[in-house]
Parts: sequence; structure tokens; C-alpha cells
Amino acid sequence: MWARVKGRTENDLLELPFRAYMFRPGIVQPVRGVPSRTRLYRVLYAVTAPLVPLLRRFAPDLVITSEAFGRAMIAVATPGTEVPGHILRPADINRLGGARTRRN
Repeated sequence: MWARVKGRTENDLLELPFRAYMFRPGIVQPVRGVPSRTRLYRVLYAVTAPLVPLLRRFAPDLVITSEAFGRAMIAVATPGTEVPGHILRPADINRLGGARTRRN
């Protein structure tokens, strides 16, 4: 049901008379020590942190950093930025956000 609602919402937004972009980030690696306010997420990040370097190495287009995510959001709002489409996946977000591969 969640996917249907999300898909319907995205389609409705794309029909509006202004530019809209849908971000589908995949796995977001928090950086610069900004913790989540949600306790469960903090625990999950701590438990999965050792796996992130492996994911970055073997599936780099699945992982984005919170920093790249923010920069990509700013990029799509900046006039003149070439955006690869209206639905942005991790590889697109990393390119727009100028992500550098992090080795932890």
C-alpha cells in the first residue's frame, strides 16, 4: 500500500504546473556526527555502520551520504542545474550532490 500511495503522490506532483523532483535515496549514510532524533534509527545506524564500507565498495550507487543528499536538493532548486529527470535515484543524487566516495 505504501508504494501505491507514494506512486500516486509522485504522479500528482508531476502533474502540477511547476517543476517537481522525486528523491528515492536508497541507503542514507549520516555524516558529520548529526544523529537521528529517532532512537531506533540511531541503533540501526550503529549496528549497520560496519556494513556501509562494504556496500559502498560493491554497490556504490545504492548508498548516499546525508551531505550529498542535501547538496542534491539544493542543486535541483538552483536555476541552470542540469537535472537528469524528475525521479532521482541514488546514482543521480550522488552526481548532483558531488558525492565523493568515502572510505570508513
